[in-house]
Amino acid sequence: MPANFYTDNADLKFIMEQMLNWDAIIAMKETIGGGDCPYESAEEAKTTYLEMLRDPVGELAANRIAPRAEEVDDIGCRCENGRVIFPEPLQRNLKDLEDAQLMGMTIPRKYGGLQFPETVYTAAIEIVSQADASLMNFFGLQGGIAETIAEFASDELKERYLPRMSTGEFTGAMALTEPDAGSDLGAVQTRAQEAGGMTATQDPATGQWKISGTKRFITNGCGDVILVLARSEDPAKKGGARGLSFFLVEKNPRVTVRRIENKMGIHGSPTCELAFDECPAYLIGMRGMGLARYTAWLMLAARLAIGAQAQGIAQAALVEALKYADEREQFGKPIKQFPQVSAMLSNMRMLVEASRALLYATCEIVDLHQGAEAKGLREETKRYGKIAEALTPIAKYYATEIANKVCYDAIQIHGGNGFMKDYPVERLYRDVRITNIYEGTSQIQVNWALPRILRGDLEELLDAEMNRAVSDPTIAEQRGRVREPLALLREAQQFLQGKDQEYRELVAPHLVDMWIDVYVSLLLLRQAEKWDYKKQVAHRFIDVMLPRVRMNREYVAHSHVIDLNAKA
Repeated sequence: MPANFYTDNADLKFIMEQMLNWDAIIAMKETIGGGDCPYESAEEAKTTYLEMLRDPVGELAANRIAPRAEEVDDIGCRCENGRVIFPEPLQRNLKDLEDAQLMGMTIPRKYGGLQFPETVYTAAIEIVSQADASLMNFFGLQGGIAETIAEFASDELKERYLPRMSTGEFTGAMALTEPDAGSDLGAVQTRAQEAGGMTATQDPATGQWKISGTKRFITNGCGDVILVLARSEDPAKKGGARGLSFFLVEKNPRVTVRRIENKMGIHGSPTCELAFDECPAYLIGMRGMGLARYTAWLMLAARLAIGAQAQGIAQAALVEALKYADEREQFGKPIKQFPQVSAMLSNMRMLVEASRALLYATCEIVDLHQGAEAKGLREETKRYGKIAEALTPIAKYYATEIANKVCYDAIQIHGGNGFMKDYPVERLYRDVRITNIYEGTSQIQVNWALPRILRGDLEELLDAEMNRAVSDPTIAEQRGRVREPLALLREAQQFLQGKDQEYRELVAPHLVDMWIDVYVSLLLLRQAEKWDYKKQVAHRFIDVMLPRVRMNREYVAHSHVIDLNAKA
């Protein structure tokens, strides 16, 4: 039977087909039987979504993209005279995605897209990333960039660019980072000047903006449509984030790719340094809201995509480790029969499934938020938006950290062979390392989530799971074991209310880890209600979670660091 990265992944298939509230998602996303909706029922919409994941996404990833991944990695991208040259197998991958009409998965149908929910798109990103993580940086970021244009740009810009992004004719990039402004985007210095010179004056004939400056570490910086964060206001009057606006730039001779970075991994994705020289640009949205509103919106979408990318890499590493441990014999038996190797594999699978549970629970909330906002439902928009803003960085943080651990363990199971380029895990280990760095480091994600946890934005999620009616006594018993870590979490939250910001940030990873451990335990128990196998997963997760939460509670209460200025 041919491989298929959707149907071969029992856990992903289970979540997509049994765990998601499709009726709620589709009710928010579509107007069944009206407008331009092509579906006559919610069931038809759901069937269409899942069939798309099976074929073309799952089939294409397994049988075309994955076999080319090694060659793409070996050849990599190169820059010649300011032009980025893609390796030939990457060009075939992009053509396959275009031919399958997958480049516009979340773009509105009126612009030629499929208008699929984020949940479906995230699953597709995971599947593509399992095949080749670098390809995701074309496929997975396309949606977030196009959605930002669809949400905030003028009708003229939407009509001009979204149809061409839907077909894959245009690819996108977001240019935020600068040499001296990485995570601190408020320090961006790239200038956006109105035609005619000074910020305060505007060309009355055209209203044209022009951008000058340098951007660094720009994923797919050779893209055709670039969203740029630039300083539009006089810094003496509006400094920091208040002086930043958001712009759209179409690739043109005044945007130069100075070089592409020589990276550890994701070699099929060109990471560029860009120079803008009086480059024509189009303002998106309101002046001065570039960072606070538009970049923040785009970053949430990008973080979900990176979480899915990490999830796909982790799945690939798990598959390779299981295969190797089954085939490799030492001392007369397969190495998977040795207790420590077996325990590593078991733990890897548990963590991959735990991470996936959190990722898709987050996707569901994001879809409900976007749907409520589109339909003008104010209360639902506020409720789901608050949860989505907290959950998205947590999901990105957890998925990327877990993926790094899983890839580390996959190398260990391969032993010396894992250190060699002969086996895919060597590439996966290199590729995964960027995921907990770009689109906000793990530390940035934790700092974003911390105040939202402390003020109780996620309490309703925990309460809903703890109060869920359960008929299975085994599941009820396991849920009872979660009461202690939940109490410890709330103790830690209360303790930090009286601490200053510096101490809160010091112990933030421990508090966020506590929250994740409690919530993921509950998610896995909910899954166990529909799949007996998940009782094992939940039981094991709670076994290892309990002492970890106790330990993290102690860290929250008693943490300090060595004075780095002290003489050793």
